[in-house]
Amino acid sequence: MTNQTCKAAVLTKRHTIEVMDVQMPECGRDGMIIKLEAASICGTDLHLFEEDPAYPVILGHELCGRVVEMGPDAAKSMRCYTGEVKLGDRICLYPWVVCGTCENCLTYGIGACGVCDNSFVYGVPYESLGFGGAPIRSNSIYEAPYIKGGFGEYMYVFPGTFMWQVPDDMPSNVASLLDPMAVAMRGVELAMRAPGIFEDSFNLGSTALVIGDGQIAALVATIARTLGIQHIIISGFSDQKLQLAKELSGADEVMNSSKLSIEERRAIIHKYNHKNGADVVFQCAGSQYAFRDGVDLLKNVGTLVEIGNIGTGKPVEFYPGKDLCGKHATYIGMSVNTAKTFDKAFQMLLKYKQLGLERIFSHRATLDTLGEVMSHGKDLDYMKGWLDFSK
Repeated sequence: MTNQTCKAAVLTKRHTIEVMDVQMPECGRDGMIIKLEAASICGTDLHLFEEDPAYPVILGHELCGRVVEMGPDAAKSMRCYTGEVKLGDRICLYPWVVCGTCENCLTYGIGACGVCDNSFVYGVPYESLGFGGAPIRSNSIYEAPYIKGGFGEYMYVFPGTFMWQVPDDMPSNVASLLDPMAVAMRGVELAMRAPGIFEDSFNLGSTALVIGDGQIAALVATIARTLGIQHIIISGFSDQKLQLAKELSGADEVMNSSKLSIEERRAIIHKYNHKNGADVVFQCAGSQYAFRDGVDLLKNVGTLVEIGNIGTGKPVEFYPGKDLCGKHATYIGMSVNTAKTFDKAFQMLLKYKQLGLERIFSHRATLDTLGEVMSHGKDLDYMKGWLDFSK
Protein backbone atom coordinates (compact mmCIF):
# COMPACT_ATOMS: atom_id res chain seq x y z
CA MET A 1 0.00 0.00 0.00
CA THR A 2 1.24 3.45 -0.89
CA ASN A 3 1.49 6.09 1.82
CA GLN A 4 0.57 8.90 -0.55
CA THR A 5 -2.71 10.80 -0.41
CA CYS A 6 -4.59 13.12 -2.73
CA LYS A 7 -7.20 15.80 -2.28
CA ALA A 8 -10.84 14.96 -2.94
CA ALA A 9 -14.21 16.60 -2.37
CA VAL A 10 -16.08 14.12 -0.16
CA LEU A 11 -19.81 14.07 0.55
CA THR A 12 -19.92 13.42 4.30
CA LYS A 13 -23.52 14.35 5.07
CA ARG A 14 -26.46 16.13 3.45
CA HIS A 15 -25.41 19.43 1.84
CA THR A 16 -21.85 18.97 3.10
CA ILE A 17 -18.81 18.56 0.86
CA GLU A 18 -15.46 18.39 2.68
CA VAL A 19 -12.06 18.53 1.01
CA MET A 20 -10.15 15.60 2.49
CA ASP A 21 -6.85 13.80 2.07
CA VAL A 22 -7.73 10.36 0.70
CA GLN A 23 -5.44 7.35 0.44
CA MET A 24 -3.89 6.72 -2.99
CA PRO A 25 -4.16 3.05 -4.01
CA GLU A 26 -1.71 0.70 -5.62
CA CYS A 27 -2.35 0.48 -9.35
CA GLY A 28 -2.15 -3.31 -9.52
CA ARG A 29 -1.44 -5.35 -12.63
CA ASP A 30 -4.60 -4.48 -14.55
CA GLY A 31 -5.71 -1.18 -13.00
CA MET A 32 -5.08 2.41 -13.98
CA ILE A 33 -4.93 5.81 -12.29
CA ILE A 34 -5.94 9.05 -13.98
CA LYS A 35 -5.30 12.64 -13.00
CA LEU A 36 -8.55 14.54 -13.36
CA GLU A 37 -8.76 17.55 -15.68
CA ALA A 38 -12.51 18.18 -15.43
CA ALA A 39 -15.62 16.63 -13.92
CA SER A 40 -19.17 17.71 -14.65
CA ILE A 41 -21.93 17.84 -12.07
CA CYS A 42 -24.74 15.47 -13.01
CA GLY A 43 -28.33 15.73 -11.84
CA THR A 44 -27.66 12.50 -9.95
CA ASP A 45 -24.89 14.26 -8.02
CA LEU A 46 -27.36 16.99 -7.10
CA HIS A 47 -29.89 14.40 -5.90
CA LEU A 48 -27.22 12.69 -3.77
CA PHE A 49 -26.19 16.08 -2.37
CA GLU A 50 -29.70 16.27 -0.88
CA GLU A 51 -29.27 13.01 1.07
CA ASP A 52 -27.15 11.71 3.93
CA PRO A 53 -24.74 9.19 2.36
CA ALA A 54 -24.40 5.70 3.83
CA TYR A 55 -20.65 6.40 4.03
CA PRO A 56 -18.27 9.20 2.99
CA VAL A 57 -18.13 9.12 -0.79
CA ILE A 58 -16.41 10.93 -3.66
CA LEU A 59 -19.15 11.74 -6.16
CA GLY A 60 -18.62 12.43 -9.86
CA HIS A 61 -19.02 10.12 -12.86
CA GLU A 62 -18.88 12.60 -15.76
CA LEU A 63 -15.19 13.24 -16.20
CA CYS A 64 -12.06 13.65 -18.26
CA GLY A 65 -8.60 12.74 -17.03
CA ARG A 66 -5.10 11.88 -18.11
CA VAL A 67 -3.60 8.42 -17.56
CA VAL A 68 -0.66 8.79 -15.16
CA GLU A 69 -0.16 5.20 -14.02
CA MET A 70 -0.95 1.81 -15.55
CA GLY A 71 -0.45 -1.76 -14.49
CA PRO A 72 1.42 -4.02 -16.94
CA ASP A 73 -1.84 -5.67 -18.06
CA ALA A 74 -4.03 -2.54 -17.98
CA ALA A 75 -3.96 -1.81 -21.72
CA LYS A 76 -5.50 -5.21 -22.43
CA SER A 77 -7.94 -5.12 -19.53
CA MET A 78 -9.57 -1.83 -20.55
CA ARG A 79 -12.32 -1.68 -23.19
CA CYS A 80 -11.20 1.32 -25.23
CA TYR A 81 -13.29 2.11 -28.32
CA THR A 82 -10.68 4.34 -29.95
CA GLY A 83 -7.58 2.14 -29.71
CA GLU A 84 -5.28 0.68 -27.10
CA VAL A 85 -5.00 3.10 -24.19
CA LYS A 86 -1.52 4.17 -23.13
CA LEU A 87 0.24 6.27 -20.53
CA GLY A 88 -0.38 9.98 -21.08
CA ASP A 89 -3.69 9.55 -22.93
CA ARG A 90 -6.61 11.77 -22.04
CA ILE A 91 -9.74 9.68 -21.58
CA CYS A 92 -13.44 9.92 -20.82
CA LEU A 93 -15.36 6.83 -19.78
CA TYR A 94 -18.58 4.88 -19.38
CA PRO A 95 -19.20 5.03 -15.64
CA TRP A 96 -20.71 1.56 -15.17
CA VAL A 97 -18.54 -1.49 -14.59
CA VAL A 98 -20.56 -4.69 -14.90
CA CYS A 99 -19.76 -8.23 -13.79
CA GLY A 100 -20.21 -9.83 -17.21
CA THR A 101 -21.29 -13.17 -15.73
CA CYS A 102 -24.79 -12.72 -14.28
CA GLU A 103 -27.90 -13.81 -16.19
CA ASN A 104 -28.69 -10.27 -17.33
CA CYS A 105 -25.17 -9.57 -18.59
CA LEU A 106 -25.26 -12.82 -20.55
CA THR A 107 -28.72 -11.98 -21.91
CA TYR A 108 -28.32 -8.30 -22.78
CA GLY A 109 -24.57 -8.08 -23.31
CA ILE A 110 -21.67 -6.72 -21.31
CA GLY A 111 -22.04 -2.98 -20.98
CA ALA A 112 -25.79 -2.64 -20.43
CA CYS A 113 -26.04 -0.55 -17.29
CA GLY A 114 -28.92 -0.95 -14.87
CA VAL A 115 -29.54 -4.63 -15.69
CA CYS A 116 -26.38 -6.22 -14.26
CA ASP A 117 -27.05 -7.89 -10.90
CA ASN A 118 -23.58 -6.95 -9.60
CA SER A 119 -22.58 -3.52 -10.86
CA PHE A 120 -20.28 -0.71 -9.84
CA VAL A 121 -20.74 2.94 -10.80
CA TYR A 122 -17.94 5.48 -10.47
CA GLY A 123 -18.92 8.21 -8.03
CA VAL A 124 -22.41 6.87 -7.29
CA PRO A 125 -23.18 4.61 -4.31
CA TYR A 126 -24.95 1.68 -5.95
CA GLU A 127 -27.38 1.51 -3.04
CA SER A 128 -28.73 4.92 -4.08
CA LEU A 129 -29.79 3.77 -7.54
CA GLY A 130 -32.68 1.57 -6.45
CA PHE A 131 -32.05 -1.13 -9.05
CA GLY A 132 -31.63 -4.05 -6.64
CA GLY A 133 -28.79 -6.52 -6.95
CA ALA A 134 -25.50 -6.05 -5.18
CA PRO A 135 -22.52 -3.78 -5.88
CA ILE A 136 -19.27 -5.36 -7.00
CA ARG A 137 -17.43 -2.87 -4.79
CA SER A 138 -18.20 -0.18 -2.26
CA ASN A 139 -17.76 3.51 -3.12
CA SER A 140 -16.55 4.25 0.41
CA ILE A 141 -13.31 6.24 0.66
CA TYR A 142 -12.20 3.83 3.39
CA GLU A 143 -12.25 0.74 1.18
CA ALA A 144 -9.58 0.13 -1.47
CA PRO A 145 -9.03 1.46 -4.06
CA TYR A 146 -10.39 4.50 -2.16
CA ILE A 147 -10.53 7.09 -5.00
CA LYS A 148 -13.52 5.89 -7.03
CA GLY A 149 -15.22 9.13 -8.06
CA GLY A 150 -14.40 12.08 -10.30
CA PHE A 151 -14.55 14.86 -7.68
CA GLY A 152 -10.94 14.41 -6.66
CA GLU A 153 -7.45 15.05 -7.98
CA TYR A 154 -6.99 11.41 -9.01
CA MET A 155 -9.25 8.42 -9.70
CA TYR A 156 -8.64 4.70 -9.92
CA VAL A 157 -9.95 3.02 -13.09
CA PHE A 158 -11.04 -0.61 -12.82
CA PRO A 159 -10.29 -3.25 -15.46
CA GLY A 160 -13.19 -3.77 -17.81
CA THR A 161 -14.04 -0.06 -18.00
CA PHE A 162 -15.24 1.22 -21.38
CA MET A 163 -13.39 4.38 -22.41
CA TRP A 164 -12.52 6.75 -25.24
CA GLN A 165 -9.30 8.63 -25.99
CA VAL A 166 -9.98 12.37 -26.02
CA PRO A 167 -8.46 14.43 -28.87
CA ASP A 168 -5.88 17.00 -27.77
CA ASP A 169 -7.97 19.91 -29.05
CA MET A 170 -11.15 18.96 -27.17
CA PRO A 171 -11.65 20.96 -23.95
CA SER A 172 -11.76 18.77 -20.85
CA ASN A 173 -15.16 20.03 -19.75
CA VAL A 174 -16.63 19.17 -23.16
CA ALA A 175 -15.19 15.64 -22.90
CA SER A 176 -16.88 15.30 -19.52
CA LEU A 177 -20.25 15.72 -21.29
CA LEU A 178 -20.06 12.16 -22.65
CA ASP A 179 -22.49 10.78 -20.08
CA PRO A 180 -25.28 13.38 -20.45
CA MET A 181 -24.88 13.29 -24.23
CA ALA A 182 -25.32 9.50 -24.07
CA VAL A 183 -28.42 9.84 -21.89
CA ALA A 184 -29.92 12.20 -24.47
CA MET A 185 -28.82 9.91 -27.30
CA ARG A 186 -30.45 6.88 -25.68
CA GLY A 187 -33.71 8.77 -25.22
CA VAL A 188 -33.81 9.63 -28.91
CA GLU A 189 -32.88 6.05 -29.85
CA LEU A 190 -35.81 4.68 -27.86
CA ALA A 191 -38.24 6.89 -29.76
CA MET A 192 -36.97 5.54 -33.08
CA ARG A 193 -38.78 2.23 -32.81
CA ALA A 194 -40.09 0.40 -35.86
CA PRO A 195 -43.66 1.41 -36.71
CA GLY A 196 -46.50 -1.03 -36.05
CA ILE A 197 -49.87 -1.18 -37.77
CA PHE A 198 -50.86 2.37 -36.89
CA GLU A 199 -47.91 3.86 -35.05
CA ASP A 200 -45.42 6.27 -36.55
CA SER A 201 -41.80 6.00 -35.54
CA PHE A 202 -39.85 9.13 -34.67
CA ASN A 203 -38.91 10.40 -38.13
CA LEU A 204 -38.01 13.46 -40.17
CA GLY A 205 -41.63 14.57 -40.30
CA SER A 206 -42.19 14.39 -36.54
CA THR A 207 -42.98 17.21 -34.16
CA ALA A 208 -41.10 16.67 -30.90
CA LEU A 209 -41.86 18.27 -27.56
CA VAL A 210 -38.92 18.32 -25.15
CA ILE A 211 -40.01 19.01 -21.57
CA GLY A 212 -37.29 20.50 -19.37
CA ASP A 213 -34.90 23.42 -19.59
CA GLY A 214 -31.79 21.72 -18.22
CA GLN A 215 -28.77 20.11 -19.83
CA ILE A 216 -30.46 16.84 -20.87
CA ALA A 217 -33.37 18.63 -22.52
CA ALA A 218 -30.96 20.88 -24.42
CA LEU A 219 -28.92 17.89 -25.59
CA VAL A 220 -32.01 15.87 -26.60
CA ALA A 221 -33.19 18.80 -28.71
CA THR A 222 -29.70 19.21 -30.18
CA ILE A 223 -29.51 15.55 -31.21
CA ALA A 224 -33.03 15.66 -32.66
CA ARG A 225 -32.16 18.73 -34.73
CA THR A 226 -28.88 17.15 -35.89
CA LEU A 227 -30.89 14.17 -37.12
CA GLY A 228 -33.11 16.51 -39.12
CA ILE A 229 -36.34 16.19 -37.11
CA GLN A 230 -38.81 18.64 -38.64
CA HIS A 231 -40.18 20.53 -35.63
CA ILE A 232 -38.79 20.80 -32.08
CA ILE A 233 -40.45 22.66 -29.21
CA ILE A 234 -38.92 22.98 -25.73
CA SER A 235 -40.97 23.62 -22.60
CA GLY A 236 -39.62 24.71 -19.21
CA PHE A 237 -39.71 27.32 -16.45
CA SER A 238 -36.60 29.47 -16.94
CA ASP A 239 -36.68 31.96 -19.82
CA GLN A 240 -32.89 32.25 -19.63
CA LYS A 241 -32.26 28.52 -19.92
CA LEU A 242 -34.98 28.05 -22.52
CA GLN A 243 -33.35 30.68 -24.71
CA LEU A 244 -29.95 28.98 -24.35
CA ALA A 245 -31.47 25.58 -25.18
CA LYS A 246 -33.09 27.09 -28.27
CA GLU A 247 -29.81 28.65 -29.41
CA LEU A 248 -27.87 25.42 -28.83
CA SER A 249 -30.36 23.14 -30.54
CA GLY A 250 -31.99 25.34 -33.16
CA ALA A 251 -35.42 24.47 -31.76
CA ASP A 252 -38.38 26.09 -33.49
CA GLU A 253 -39.97 27.48 -30.35
CA VAL A 254 -39.77 27.50 -26.55
CA MET A 255 -42.67 27.70 -24.09
CA ASN A 256 -42.57 28.82 -20.47
CA SER A 257 -44.84 26.41 -18.60
CA SER A 258 -45.27 28.82 -15.70
CA LYS A 259 -46.78 31.44 -18.02
CA LEU A 260 -48.85 29.32 -20.40
CA SER A 261 -51.74 26.96 -19.70
CA ILE A 262 -51.90 23.43 -21.08
CA GLU A 263 -54.36 24.61 -23.73
CA GLU A 264 -52.11 27.49 -24.77
CA ARG A 265 -49.16 25.12 -25.09
CA ARG A 266 -51.25 22.63 -27.06
CA ALA A 267 -52.23 25.44 -29.44
CA ILE A 268 -48.55 26.24 -30.05
CA ILE A 269 -47.83 22.58 -30.87
CA HIS A 270 -50.86 22.54 -33.18
CA LYS A 271 -49.27 25.30 -35.27
CA TYR A 272 -46.56 22.88 -36.32
CA ASN A 273 -48.37 19.59 -36.88
CA HIS A 274 -52.15 20.31 -36.91
CA LYS A 275 -52.71 17.39 -34.52
CA ASN A 276 -53.98 17.17 -30.95
CA GLY A 277 -50.46 17.03 -29.50
CA ALA A 278 -46.82 16.24 -30.16
CA ASP A 279 -45.85 13.12 -32.08
CA VAL A 280 -43.13 12.41 -29.53
CA VAL A 281 -42.63 13.81 -26.04
CA PHE A 282 -39.23 13.62 -24.35
CA GLN A 283 -39.84 14.19 -20.64
CA CYS A 284 -36.49 15.39 -19.28
CA ALA A 285 -37.57 17.24 -16.11
CA GLY A 286 -37.27 15.61 -12.69
CA SER A 287 -40.89 16.27 -11.80
CA GLN A 288 -44.02 14.17 -11.65
CA TYR A 289 -46.00 17.22 -12.74
CA ALA A 290 -43.90 17.52 -15.89
CA PHE A 291 -44.72 13.89 -16.68
CA ARG A 292 -48.43 14.70 -16.38
CA ASP A 293 -47.95 17.64 -18.75
CA GLY A 294 -46.24 15.31 -21.18
CA VAL A 295 -49.18 12.91 -21.13
CA ASP A 296 -51.63 15.76 -21.74
CA LEU A 297 -49.57 17.21 -24.61
CA LEU A 298 -48.98 13.87 -26.37
CA LYS A 299 -51.08 13.21 -29.45
CA ASN A 300 -53.20 10.09 -29.86
CA VAL A 301 -51.01 7.22 -31.08
CA GLY A 302 -47.93 9.11 -29.88
CA THR A 303 -44.81 8.13 -27.95
CA LEU A 304 -43.55 9.50 -24.65
CA VAL A 305 -40.00 8.74 -23.50
CA GLU A 306 -39.55 9.28 -19.76
CA ILE A 307 -35.96 10.38 -19.08
CA GLY A 308 -36.13 12.77 -16.14
CA ASN A 309 -37.74 10.99 -13.20
CA ILE A 310 -35.05 8.48 -12.23
CA GLY A 311 -34.67 8.27 -8.46
CA THR A 312 -37.42 10.73 -7.51
CA GLY A 313 -39.77 8.03 -6.21
CA LYS A 314 -42.85 10.27 -6.32
CA PRO A 315 -46.33 9.17 -7.45
CA VAL A 316 -47.85 10.59 -10.59
CA GLU A 317 -51.44 11.11 -11.72
CA PHE A 318 -52.09 8.63 -14.54
CA TYR A 319 -55.27 7.02 -15.88
CA PRO A 320 -54.58 3.85 -17.88
CA GLY A 321 -58.01 3.83 -19.53
CA LYS A 322 -57.72 7.38 -20.85
CA ASP A 323 -53.98 8.03 -21.01
CA LEU A 324 -52.78 4.62 -22.21
CA CYS A 325 -55.57 2.74 -23.97
CA GLY A 326 -57.66 5.74 -24.98
CA LYS A 327 -54.68 7.44 -26.61
CA HIS A 328 -53.26 4.17 -27.96
CA ALA A 329 -50.02 5.72 -26.69
CA THR A 330 -46.61 4.22 -26.15
CA TYR A 331 -44.77 5.10 -22.93
CA ILE A 332 -41.11 4.18 -22.70
CA GLY A 333 -39.24 4.26 -19.41
CA MET A 334 -35.49 4.75 -19.52
CA SER A 335 -32.73 3.91 -17.09
CA VAL A 336 -30.62 1.42 -19.02
CA ASN A 337 -27.88 2.63 -21.35
CA THR A 338 -25.09 0.91 -23.25
CA ALA A 339 -21.48 1.50 -24.16
CA LYS A 340 -22.58 1.34 -27.81
CA THR A 341 -24.82 4.38 -27.26
CA PHE A 342 -21.97 6.12 -25.45
CA ASP A 343 -19.85 5.61 -28.56
CA LYS A 344 -22.51 7.34 -30.67
CA ALA A 345 -22.52 10.15 -28.10
CA PHE A 346 -18.74 10.42 -28.36
CA GLN A 347 -19.08 10.95 -32.11
CA MET A 348 -21.44 13.85 -31.32
CA LEU A 349 -18.89 15.33 -28.91
CA LEU A 350 -16.36 15.44 -31.75
CA LYS A 351 -18.65 18.09 -33.31
CA TYR A 352 -18.41 20.26 -30.19
CA LYS A 353 -17.26 23.37 -32.07
CA GLN A 354 -20.13 23.16 -34.54
CA LEU A 355 -22.62 22.51 -31.74
CA GLY A 356 -21.25 25.13 -29.33
CA LEU A 357 -21.31 22.67 -26.44
CA GLU A 358 -19.14 24.76 -24.11
CA ARG A 359 -22.05 27.18 -23.74
CA ILE A 360 -23.99 24.60 -21.74
CA PHE A 361 -21.84 25.27 -18.66
CA SER A 362 -23.21 27.96 -16.37
CA HIS A 363 -21.16 27.43 -13.18
CA ARG A 364 -17.49 26.54 -12.59
CA ALA A 365 -16.17 25.09 -9.33
CA THR A 366 -12.91 24.16 -7.67
CA LEU A 367 -12.56 21.50 -4.98
CA ASP A 368 -12.97 24.22 -2.36
CA THR A 369 -16.11 25.74 -3.91
CA LEU A 370 -17.82 22.57 -5.16
CA GLY A 371 -20.34 22.40 -2.32
CA GLU A 372 -21.32 26.02 -2.83
CA VAL A 373 -21.84 25.52 -6.57
CA MET A 374 -23.91 22.37 -5.99
CA SER A 375 -26.13 24.29 -3.59
CA HIS A 376 -27.20 26.43 -6.56
CA GLY A 377 -28.31 23.41 -8.62
CA LYS A 378 -32.00 24.36 -8.38
CA ASP A 379 -31.49 28.02 -9.30
CA LEU A 380 -33.27 29.19 -12.45
CA ASP A 381 -29.98 30.31 -14.01
CA TYR A 382 -28.21 27.00 -13.32
CA MET A 383 -27.76 24.90 -16.46
CA LYS A 384 -24.70 22.77 -15.65
CA GLY A 385 -21.76 23.05 -13.30
CA TRP A 386 -18.30 21.59 -13.67
CA LEU A 387 -15.22 21.06 -11.55
CA ASP A 388 -12.10 22.64 -13.03
CA PHE A 389 -8.86 20.99 -11.89
CA SER A 390 -6.64 23.45 -13.75
CA LYS A 391 -7.26 26.13 -11.11
